Amino acid sequence: MAKKIGLFLVLLCFGCLEVASADEYSGMWWDISKQGQGLSIVQNGDAICGAWYLYDSYGNDMWLVFSGALDSSQTMTADLLQYSGPPLGSSWELGRLKSITKGHITITFNSAENASMHYSLEGLTGALNLTPFANDSASFYWDPQRPGQGIGLFTEGPNVYAVWYLYDETGNDMWVTTPGDLSWATMSTELYQFTGPALGSDWDTASVVSTKVGDASLSFPDSTSITLSYSIHGSSGQIDVVPFTCSAP
Repeated sequence: MAKKIGLFLVLLCFGCLEVASADEYSGMWWDISKQGQGLSIVQNGDAICGAWYLYDSYGNDMWLVFSGALDSSQTMTADLLQYSGPPLGSSWELGRLKSITKGHITITFNSAENASMHYSLEGLTGALNLTPFANDSASFYWDPQRPGQGIGLFTEGPNVYAVWYLYDETGNDMWVTTPGDLSWATMSTELYQFTGPALGSDWDTASVVSTKVGDASLSFPDSTSITLSYSIHGSSGQIDVVPFTCSAP
């Protein structure tokens, strides 16, 4: 898999996503010195929503969502929330969707090409120097009958990047990505899950590893919906998703 695909990280923020925002900060962001983690951000006026993709204390994939409002200095401060939900392969039960506050984040946008991030997470503090990875367009979708999971699509030139946000067999958060270079008609692709540097350890990009965990196809019946058909970790099914909108808390 191409290097850029293996390192891309994208966005889900339950209750706060927008389709193809025209605001200048929407897109995927990363710290090039810490490849294999990053943020995906969608902006709707002063509202900023996003997710930080990284790895837990065991090196397993995790995502933390946030939403807040920009102040006059183009700075946003918000809680970092981690979700759990219905286990993969089980029926969707909204009552199993839970969130806990894991820390806090502050992002200052210096320009459309540079942002600084400071965080406090599980007793650890640190910073990332962010630049855009893919920000030509950003689109986010969910199934209103199954809130708590969804699909993000980003483009950079001819490349299309997709991510599906869901829960594993134990109900813990997981994210899977597709390779890029996909057409906008029907995307038939493989699904990849990642492991990486353990939270709190020195960052080692060489430890970021992808594993194929399934296959999927995305079809576009109209301009405002996507159908995801999938087989992952031995479970298969179909999800119909429509756009979601970002708003500050």
